Order: sequence, then C-alpha cells, then structure tokens
Amino acid sequence: MLFEITIAVLVIFSGFISYMLMLCLRRVNQYENFILKIQQIIEIATHRLTTVDVRGHYESDDETNFFFQQLKDIQEILNSLFETEKEK
Repeated sequence: MLFEITIAVLVIFSGFISYMLMLCLRRVNQYENFILKIQQIIEIATHRLTTVDVRGHYESDDETNFFFQQLKDIQEILNSLFETEKEK
C-alpha cells in the first residue's frame, strides 16, 4: 500500500517537473529567437551603413565613427553569444 502511494506521488511529481521543463524550454527558445532577430537587424544596419559609406567619409568623421564603432562592437557581442554551425 505504501509502495503504490509512493509510486503514484513520484509519477505525479515527475509529470509536473516535465511540464515545467517544457515551459522553461519554450521560454528560452523565445528569448533566443528574439536575440537572433536583434542580431539580424544590427547586421543589416551595419551592411547598409557600410554600403552608404563606400568611400569612408562618414566612418572617418569623429562623431559618426563613434556610431560605426558601437555597431561593430554590438555585432561582435551578438556573434559571440551563439555557436555558429559549420557546414560540411
């Protein structure tokens, strides 16, 4: 009798833990997708800025160079967050 109650409690507890882990994994995936979208936006912005500034006039200016450098730093930080998959 005690064995059956213990087994029932363990089954219910493991079901609850499994459900909570599933919810946590879903939340982590949502945050990961959000960060990846931000990374893509910054990547596009960096690409557009470098195409606009082909000759380097804006990047050499002190005020706009700060903006260029900050975008590059943010891009490097975001690139280091996730491991990149290498294709064979």
